[in-house]
Amino acid sequence: MPRDVSVEIASNRDLGSGHRLLEVIASPLADETRPGQFFMVGIPGADVLLRRPFSVCGLPGTFDGSAPGAVHVLYRVAGRGTALLAARKPGDPLSILGPLGRGFDLDLDPQTEALLVAGGIGSAPFPAVAAALSARGVRFALLYGARSASDLPLLDWFRGRAAEVLVATEDGSLGTKGLVTDPLRRRIARGGSARVLACGPNPMLREVAAIAREASVPCEVSLEARMACGFGVCLGCVVPTRRGDGGEPAYERVCVEGPVMPAEKIEW
Repeated sequence: MPRDVSVEIASNRDLGSGHRLLEVIASPLADETRPGQFFMVGIPGADVLLRRPFSVCGLPGTFDGSAPGAVHVLYRVAGRGTALLAARKPGDPLSILGPLGRGFDLDLDPQTEALLVAGGIGSAPFPAVAAALSARGVRFALLYGARSASDLPLLDWFRGRAAEVLVATEDGSLGTKGLVTDPLRRRIARGGSARVLACGPNPMLREVAAIAREASVPCEVSLEARMACGFGVCLGCVVPTRRGDGGEPAYERVCVEGPVMPAEKIEW
């Protein structure tokens, strides 16, 4: 069950290019949160009405040197809300509602390789995913795409842990020039048992889903959506999904039935 708790900032680290890694002490939530879930984060005293949804980036044991009971959020400063969050210091309070939503299914056979496909800040849930997979003895590779080399937060962290890291940038400043779907096609073509876990902008997810479907590779995607409440009341984050009977699409809530959904379920 989600809880609404007041937490204290342990660190709010600047990763460069507007990316930051927020660490908060949230012992009541840490043990109940699963990779792929999210929090609604509020800033007490700020003149921002609504909380903001953030993927859970790290759980206890994900990042070396974390405080006991710490959870992490990776975010990019993109507006007033995230700018206010970036200005907060260690010791400052935040309000957190969570854990919310459905996370990734990480019950993989050790013979199956997880292919983590991230688009820019869509890498946010994958440190927690990677740590959980490693604890299960599951091999994983990261396919990381962005506009440029400056839009790949935590790349060195992933390089130290993934069996393989394939980078694609649209401007060619790092890795292959182009989209992350290009190395994904080549990686799947190698064969072997695999499962795709993807997070990023919807156009990328749509193409990832198509590639996985053509190769008969299971695929889960973590959807991005604007949210007002985060727990299914406002209905502001619905997406069309396929019905088993082939009828008109059903609409499901990203905050409750997602944010992680089987790719084949979504009416792209």
